[in-house]
Amino acid sequence: MCKTTIVLLTKAPDIRSMSDTPYLVSARKYRPQDWDSVVGQSGITQTLQQSISSGQIAQAYLFCGPRGVGKTTSARIFARAINGFAPDDDAMAFNVFELDAASNNKVEDIRSIVEQVRIPPQHGTYKVYIIDEVHMLSQAAFNAFLKTLEEPPPHAVFILATTEKHKILPTILSRCQIFDFHRITVPDMVTHLQEIAGKEGVTTTDEALHVIASKADGALRDALSMFDQLVAFAGKELTYDVVTEQLHVLNHDTYFEVIDFALSANIPEALLILDNVLARGFDAHHFLSGLGDHLRNLMVCRDQRTLKLMQVTPDVVTKFKNQSSATDLHFIVAALSITNEADTQYRTSQHQRLLVELAIMKICSLKAPNSSSLPSAEKKKTVNELASPLVSETNSSNVSASKPQAIVSEVNTELQPESKPVVKSPKKKVISGKLRGGGLKLAGKSKVLAETRDSSAAGKAKEVDESWQDEVTKEGLKAAWDVFVDKQKEAKRVSLVSTLNMCEPELKGSTVCFRVINALQEVQIDGERTDLLFHLRSSLRNASLELSIEIIPVKEGEEDVKIFLTEKERYANMVEKNPLLDELRKKLDLDLG
Repeated sequence: MCKTTIVLLTKAPDIRSMSDTPYLVSARKYRPQDWDSVVGQSGITQTLQQSISSGQIAQAYLFCGPRGVGKTTSARIFARAINGFAPDDDAMAFNVFELDAASNNKVEDIRSIVEQVRIPPQHGTYKVYIIDEVHMLSQAAFNAFLKTLEEPPPHAVFILATTEKHKILPTILSRCQIFDFHRITVPDMVTHLQEIAGKEGVTTTDEALHVIASKADGALRDALSMFDQLVAFAGKELTYDVVTEQLHVLNHDTYFEVIDFALSANIPEALLILDNVLARGFDAHHFLSGLGDHLRNLMVCRDQRTLKLMQVTPDVVTKFKNQSSATDLHFIVAALSITNEADTQYRTSQHQRLLVELAIMKICSLKAPNSSSLPSAEKKKTVNELASPLVSETNSSNVSASKPQAIVSEVNTELQPESKPVVKSPKKKVISGKLRGGGLKLAGKSKVLAETRDSSAAGKAKEVDESWQDEVTKEGLKAAWDVFVDKQKEAKRVSLVSTLNMCEPELKGSTVCFRVINALQEVQIDGERTDLLFHLRSSLRNASLELSIEIIPVKEGEEDVKIFLTEKERYANMVEKNPLLDELRKKLDLDLG
């Protein structure tokens, strides 16, 4: 008996039949077809339109600028406009030729164009050759192209497009009219994205579109690609949370919280925010650069005239204004300096997370806690510590017994909530010189170090008897100065020792004058003013001695001043004496560092 098996074959569904029209990405679907549709390049489009209307068509144009800003689009619109073609006219194929120089960069490719240029157009008035990424042409191809580019037939127009103008030969640049396309601004990009979202039926918010536009960095094609990706993920509704999550962007609230904790000197909470950011997969450098942008926005929103520099929504501007009103200018500038320094050192750091954490701790240390939260006993102690250097360091011959009490009362008056202590000295010169905040910050030391050294300086000043008025001689000053230098040698402070040995100190009355040759050395000596004066006064038993630092540039031919040279300066002097040394360095490919 024969058995029959029936097999039914079914045809797999055709995916293409699910949609009547093939899918096009937004960058191609909404590519501008006329001058009014070009986004963010109004200056260039107006110039090109006026040249067309006046009949002043050049033989060669160079469109240069970043990616995705409309160079090729403008070239196509220009080619249609000078020939009077409609966007869907098939005659475009006979008059407009596009060449990718990245893959056609040989001499043979350019020669084929030169041969085609001689043939007049079949339709329209001009034959237009659009050469994209023209900087990829070889040297020989550029040379073969020179003569044709300079004197083409009347019916030929060349439009060159590139993202790297500096790689094009000057002989090519001199034969072209150059148009520099700039990055598209965030407001223009947001407006364009809103139009496309309306046509696609996508519901979104201005804040979400601002994130897309900022992430695109001025390239509209990148913004449209991200828009398509987000729509494919979230459907027809794009919210701020979805956009920040999918584009891997930190939202504004993260940085607002960091600055809030910094203003309250809450280091643990600020570090926990960084840990949370890293746990979510963000890079520490990404967090650091975002913090710098946030501080920059805090600075910008302080003045009504610079508000236009902020490319955020009005709601976010309000948040920045509220937080900026709670900060002061010195805090923002110092925090920006710390962030910029950490950003510069990030790539070379061996412990990058520690570097970012240290930057956060420095920023949190800029704003001291409110003095009103201190207990009364601690507040009184703080006032006495601030006033003691002034009480002990002021010349007793010019200050009455009632002045120290007046200073203490003045400090008590100034120590109010959200204000800094302002201490006014009855005498112009103060030994420590640290209450003005110079020197230490320039040397890159922290505020805590400054306060520690100030308190120790106040303790030393108390050991100086203000009744000491012994006569100071030049020999005695030299001996005391040498003793101080020897102490620095024992501490292995090479740079300071070199500066102190640069010249001899001079005595003018009760003032010790010392010369330096630049501002850096002035700051270095000024940072040691307290210890140096204490040593001189106690060694020479004269409490009225003062220190004056003068900057006197080294005159040409002056040999009695010892100059502290850097490694590069030493190398330059060596090369000046023996030029062969630099040739040896180049042959060995050595870096000066």
